[in-house]
Amino acid sequence: MMVLNPRSHLAFRRSAAVLCALASMLGCESGLQSIDRQTTEKLRESAESMGGNAIYPEYDPNRYESGSYFPDFPENADNPATVNPKADELSFTSIPTAKEDAESIAARFEKMARDEPNSRLFTFDDSIAYAIEHSNEYLTAEEAYLLVAIRLLIEERRWQLLPSNVTTATFANDGTNGRFNNAVSIVDELGVSQRLPFGGEVAAAFVVQATQQLDDYLQNNDTQSADIVLEAAFPLLRGFGDVALEPLIQQRRNLIYAARNFEQFRRDFFQDLADDYLTLVLQLQGIANGERQVERSAAVESRMKALVESGRTEPFQADLATQNTLFALDRLSNQREVYRLTLDRFKTRIGMPVEQPIAIEPTLLKLPIPDVDPKESLAVAFRYRLDLQTSRDIVEDFERKVDVARNALLADLDVVLSNNLPTNPTMPQAGVQFSPDDNEFAASLVFSMPLDRVTEDLQLRQSQILLEQAKRSYYLARDNAAVSVRQSARGIQTAQFSLVVQEKNVQAAMNRQAAIDAAPDRATARDRTEAVDALRRAQDSLDSARRNLQLAILRYLNNTGQMRIAPNGKLIPLPGMDVGEEVGPGIVDTSP
Repeated sequence: MMVLNPRSHLAFRRSAAVLCALASMLGCESGLQSIDRQTTEKLRESAESMGGNAIYPEYDPNRYESGSYFPDFPENADNPATVNPKADELSFTSIPTAKEDAESIAARFEKMARDEPNSRLFTFDDSIAYAIEHSNEYLTAEEAYLLVAIRLLIEERRWQLLPSNVTTATFANDGTNGRFNNAVSIVDELGVSQRLPFGGEVAAAFVVQATQQLDDYLQNNDTQSADIVLEAAFPLLRGFGDVALEPLIQQRRNLIYAARNFEQFRRDFFQDLADDYLTLVLQLQGIANGERQVERSAAVESRMKALVESGRTEPFQADLATQNTLFALDRLSNQREVYRLTLDRFKTRIGMPVEQPIAIEPTLLKLPIPDVDPKESLAVAFRYRLDLQTSRDIVEDFERKVDVARNALLADLDVVLSNNLPTNPTMPQAGVQFSPDDNEFAASLVFSMPLDRVTEDLQLRQSQILLEQAKRSYYLARDNAAVSVRQSARGIQTAQFSLVVQEKNVQAAMNRQAAIDAAPDRATARDRTEAVDALRRAQDSLDSARRNLQLAILRYLNNTGQMRIAPNGKLIPLPGMDVGEEVGPGIVDTSP
């Protein structure tokens, strides 16, 4: 009997485990690199199939956790700690209420309004570039696209030639003739299998069996044989035909949907980023208008105080002017705080640390106003919108699912073929000397009556209902698209009208201010403060109208499916979109 040294046996096991781990790691790393290449290729193919400047994400595999083959979890892995102290364990420190006059308040606000000395001037183009690289929202959209590509690779792998190898070693101990006999048997099966596109599967295997007696007097009973096994099974009724390929077809279509979703996300992201950035610009303009209002109110206040001291007006006129100055200061402080909050949220959205100082460049977009034809806009939207195309294709998906569910109601009628080519059975140590005379072939036809198809009936009815829901969802999506297109077309006209009105409003407010300045002695404190407030409101409304017009144009391009975004995240001007000699922010320069 063969006896192994326990210490040597333990060392052998450890060495084998290390070798297996190293081999697995090398194979895994090589496999992951191959998977990355295949995933990138799938993404490229799906983006190219869309056309229209569609791009695909280029991801960094090093971004993701590698994992561990033998993880060592902490003892409290199933019980994460919570930090939630009682109220008496916390502390709160209050400060006395400060008593400040208008001048000290103005000085403090002025100090708060100053930009940090190391602030970086941040343009809209900078925002786009930074967001594409660092935004969690953008990275999540890229990964959603990647996951669909990986699911397709998983499904395609199921339809490829799949190798397999299983080795089984068995130690047997049985009693014969008053003693125990020990033997080791090893069975190694090396095979491949392939799913068939019309249903069923074929497989081939090479099976080697060997038995070695560990007792000396039974050595002559050692055996070894081999077999080549071929098997095939495919349906003739249920599961036969195109329905077998349905999972693969669906995953391939899903990748096209994912490519459309990612492209639509990039358009929506550009529009939302432009909205956020122009909101910051509008707030900066509002702060500038508020600062000018404070200066004008302070000038009115000084003049009123001088008139009161000279006895030319009543004291309450000076108090009225002082009150208006304080209101302007309070409004300005609120504007600055809202701007800081909006800026912090903008930084968070583009993936920038909140503590990083930046200064927004107060520049508006320079998009030309389109000539909008409502009927043509609807036709363009129904033809080009990616979400409508996906909704329409999803209806086809559910139509196929109804056919698949109907096929599942059929009876099972399968053809099963098998062939076994063994080695010479008369030889205990046959090696690979196959014996064609002992070849075994079998063919069978297996029929199963559909006695119980209740579950399948329910699934058919379920798929029919889901199909009708998909149709209604598509019709609803078309209606919503029509509403959004009409709204965006009217939004351009409304914004144009508002812009003209506010320009006249600013001119009227400036004329009113000039009239007061031309005859200062005839104007009361109320006249002066109301004129200052009216001018600020008119300027704020004009700035808002300019912003709304640019956003209305972007919304129209996006809702009609005509927005095109370059790989760098900027807007590609369409033919006929004259952006002028100086290309504005956020627009690709297509000039030669």
